[in-house]
Amino acid sequence: MDLWAQAPHLYDHTYPVIHEEQPQIRALINQVSKDSLEATIARMQSFPTRRWDSRMVYEVQDWLYDTYNAMGFDTVLLHDFQFVWHDTLRETSDNVIAIQRGMLYPDEYVVCGAHYDSYNNSPGHPDSLLAPGADDNASGSSGIIETARLLSRCTFERSILYCGWAAEEIGLKGSEAFANDCAEQRLDIVGYFNLDMTGYLEEGSDLHVNLMYTTQDSLIADYVFNLSHVYFPDMPIWQDWLAWGDSDYSSFNRCGYPAVHPFEDVHHSSPFIHSVDDLLGVSVNNMDQVQRFTELNLGLVATLAGLVSTSVDEASTGDLVVYPNPVSGLLTVKGPAMQQIEIYDLFGQQVKKETCHGSEVLLDLTSLAAGVYVLRVTDDAMQVHSHRVVTY
Repeated sequence: MDLWAQAPHLYDHTYPVIHEEQPQIRALINQVSKDSLEATIARMQSFPTRRWDSRMVYEVQDWLYDTYNAMGFDTVLLHDFQFVWHDTLRETSDNVIAIQRGMLYPDEYVVCGAHYDSYNNSPGHPDSLLAPGADDNASGSSGIIETARLLSRCTFERSILYCGWAAEEIGLKGSEAFANDCAEQRLDIVGYFNLDMTGYLEEGSDLHVNLMYTTQDSLIADYVFNLSHVYFPDMPIWQDWLAWGDSDYSSFNRCGYPAVHPFEDVHHSSPFIHSVDDLLGVSVNNMDQVQRFTELNLGLVATLAGLVSTSVDEASTGDLVVYPNPVSGLLTVKGPAMQQIEIYDLFGQQVKKETCHGSEVLLDLTSLAAGVYVLRVTDDAMQVHSHRVVTY
């Protein structure tokens, strides 16, 4: 028998205390699209199965990877892992990780995620068992994808990771592997927000949120309660626990990271999961609830990451002119009187720094490997201007 307990936090963080709505956050929340969420659920449901041991799950992985790439993120990673299953070392599809680099604290991460695999517990070959997984967990996945779609247009102080977990249904294998890797690398994760099953509401019930977290994570839980009460004052939210199962937030709190999991009613959750009837309209029977859980997740992530601007163009270009871009050698930078130029890779590591004077600088980037970088220019007024640069 395995006994689990949350590890001590790797880092200490405080969380915002919210007294009133921020207009930019409210504007983003209001853009969450019920049609977009439903379309994503329908698309994921259209795969005959997303079981970890099926051939089809690799097509789902590739679809998710392409979906994030189309949003223009600096980096989308396939995180490979292995695990032991019935005393045998096994593989499945990869975790899919989209990275949005923060502009002020790139080494601090706000993470949100949902598992994309599904399950059917009937006997039979994994490729022939239908496992549409609309509520478990296309509903949660759609919320993370919608959050990424809207926040990809913005800039933030902290970095954000949007994650699709593989092999959750057989013991949180994907998120466990990733969280362990993060802990080994001492990655500074300020908070993890999980979405898993957000679409079923028992007839006659009012929309509400059951929030799962450990006592050690009461600070981040207080932050969730605070934001929810300010932005959604009519929606009840309280702590509760599943009498069965677990979800990916546990992988993070077991590695010493603050983590929470908003969930549909734990006492009256969908009775159709892990079956052929986990479908839109049956198991996902309340799109208003899917939308609300997504709005909550977006507000939590955007606020904790530190929203700087809701327009990428506004924040990343300004008066800065950079050319040629893409570049394979010399890069010209023109702008306000400049004092310092820094270049960072997508993991927040500084790869170049130059002190300069004047409104035009020629940079030699021949030593940089091909990839995407963030150029940061500090002018005489101590204003910071940023721009993405692609090298080849």
